[in-house]
Parts: sequence; C-alpha cells; structure tokens
Amino acid sequence: MVDFPVGGSAAYMQVGKEATYAAVATTNVAFGHNQKVTVDRNINSTPVYGLGSPYASANFAGLFEGKLTITFDLASTYWLELAMGTCTDVDDGSFGYSHTYADNTGYVATSFSLENGINLDTDALFKYLGCVVDTFEMVSRIGEATHVTVNAPYANETLATTGLDTTPASDAEDLLIFSEGSVQLPSGTTLARVQSITLRGIKNAQLIPGLGSRIPSKAIWKTMIFEFDMELSFENDDMVVALYGQATGPLTATNPAAQASLILTWSNGAATTSRRSLTMTFGSTHIGSDSLPQAVEEHLVQSVKGYCIGAPTSIIGIDNTAANPL
Repeated sequence: MVDFPVGGSAAYMQVGKEATYAAVATTNVAFGHNQKVTVDRNINSTPVYGLGSPYASANFAGLFEGKLTITFDLASTYWLELAMGTCTDVDDGSFGYSHTYADNTGYVATSFSLENGINLDTDALFKYLGCVVDTFEMVSRIGEATHVTVNAPYANETLATTGLDTTPASDAEDLLIFSEGSVQLPSGTTLARVQSITLRGIKNAQLIPGLGSRIPSKAIWKTMIFEFDMELSFENDDMVVALYGQATGPLTATNPAAQASLILTWSNGAATTSRRSLTMTFGSTHIGSDSLPQAVEEHLVQSVKGYCIGAPTSIIGIDNTAANPL
C-alpha cells in the first residue's frame, strides 16, 4: 500500500493525569477548543573522535528528551490541575460546582500522559508519558478567544500502529472569550481600558534521570512565579504612579509598595448551574516596567510588565461538572 500525506484533521490528542510518574494514564479529556500540538524529540546523539583520523569512529545516544508545545482556546478549566498540581471539587448546590486549583505540597510535579493519534495507511498512535508543565501562558486580547500555550517536557513515549480512538475527547464547554474577561489591579479597581493581558506561569520543571537509563524517572518543579504583560489605553497615569511608588516621580531609596492584588476573571455572566467562569487571584503584585510609544497617527497604548510574589491566593473554575475528569 502506498503511503499518502494527511492534514491535521487526521490527528487528535487527549490527556489524562498519571497516578505514577511516566506510567500511562487513561486519556479521555481535552485541553480546550482549537487544540494543536508540536512534538520535539532529541536523543542527544554524540559522535566520538580519536587520534589517528579526522573522522568520527563511534557514537552514543545520550539522554532522551521530549517536549510538547500545546495550544488551545480556553473553555473548561480542568487543565489547570496539571499546571498547578491539585484540584478540590466542591458542590455549590443550585449554583453548580467549583474547582479550586492549588500547588502540590512540596516540589513533586504533577504528571500527565498525552495520547496523540494520527490516522494513516498504517496508523501512528503515540503516547507521551511523564509530561509535566514547565510554563503556561494565557492571552486575552480584544476581539479574540482566550489563547493558552502549555510547554511540557516528557520522559518517555510509546508507539503503536493500532488502537486509535474513533471518538476522541472534545471540550463540551463554551469558549471564555475577551468580552467575558476583566482585570482588577489592585483589587476593587476594574481596568476597563485593558486592550490585552498575558499571564505567564513559570514552574521551572526538571526531569531527573539516573545511572542505568537514558529515560528520566522523576520530575520536580523548582522556583515558581507568575508574570504578566498588559496593554492599556493610556487614559491616566495610575500605572506610572504604581511603578514610581509615589505620585511625583520614582522613589529614591525605598522599594515601591506592592499592589494589593491582581484579579483576572472570565465569566459568561449566567446564573445557577449555567455559570461558567474562571477567577485567578494573586496577592502581592509588582509592576516592573512600562512603555508608552507616542505617534501622532496612533492611539496611545501603554505596555506594563509585572509579576506576583508568592503562590496565587486562589484559582477557581466554576461549571456544572461534579468532579474534574482528569
């Protein structure tokens, strides 16, 4: 049989949380809508040279390294259990269910398996094992869905030629889009002039191998921080004053005070069991830099960059599903 090229519609992916690191999990959940994935592999093959010839005489394969770049549009919030570490589900009665996402205790990273099937003349069914979130980025911009990018190294993978899922998982929830979003900085002050905001969670994942195998066997999260980039219509100087630390110019000796909190919310505005929302609250928030290009033919837009100190105060998703399906 002749092999023919295929398009992306021949592929699918679905995810499941692992009970044991790099042990294949049941994969039956979608990240969101408009899913895409890029897979990068490296066996770190190294040529070996020796005296007597300018050419390599041998080679060896080093550590196996795999990396997934996953993009999707935000709808359900279940993927945040993989990004944060834990999920606590609560029945809110006639108001649906809340899912609270928080850090793991300690540094052990929460891992997941990703199933990636491609329908070919001879099918390719990949399962990527021991995946952990290194970084994730959420972008909410006027006129668009909320885009999410997850970068995840993984430890190992398997390949089969049978067993494709003929009904792969999809996200049943509606998109959470720009017009359903809001930004408070500090808390209680809604910034209606925001043009876009990017939230970046940096987990600094490390996969750890040991002598006797080219495959990592454990994974940890090291330092963790949340950063944000925000674009605002320049209508007042509040962000500049927050950067200064006082109204008249930069403080000369002391550290500018933190903003009380940063709150990002996406909500469909519905009531009772039709509610769909995600609220992310961060405590001590610092503005580190700003930029204000000025040109006569342009609307003035200020770019602000900052970061949050400490763990998030809370990250809560609300829907009508009793338990996070991961």
